[in-house]
Amino acid sequence: MTEPSTALPQGPDDRATSFQAVQGPAEPHYSGQVLLVTAYAIVWAVVILWVALIWRKQSGLNTRLDELERVIDKAASRAPAGVHDVE
Repeated sequence: MTEPSTALPQGPDDRATSFQAVQGPAEPHYSGQVLLVTAYAIVWAVVILWVALIWRKQSGLNTRLDELERVIDKAASRAPAGVHDVE
């Protein structure tokens, strides 16, 4: 029995230098433009969603900070004189 020759190319000169069409059933192909636009749309949707969530959190933090400042100012105005002087 002889084994079929399955020699791999050894150097750049042994490689094929021309296009050879593949025979057989056509594989499903996707347009590169459609994939690119879809990927950009997904990335921009994620970025917009992330910015909206950060904006919402920041607005909540600003509300809490305003409330804390109001409570501190109210407590400071009710404190007796001399309590804030720490030496």
